[in-house]
Amino acid sequence: MGQGSLYPALHRLENRGWIASEWSTSDNNRRAKFYSLTAAGRRQLAKELGEWEKLSSAIALVLKQQEG
Repeated sequence: MGQGSLYPALHRLENRGWIASEWSTSDNNRRAKFYSLTAAGRRQLAKELGEWEKLSSAIALVLKQQEG
């Protein structure tokens, strides 16, 4: 994923309150922005994972039916 896709996505997540960011010093002693998941982000992640599980289960059923 290129910077042109990654940073806009991070900004959208931050604007929605799903991640927080802070500036700090990286391991190689450079100034860097660090991101972390917020409580709202954890709730959204759980919701999205639930939706993914439903979708992937439905796809698995269709594929299994086509095998037999």
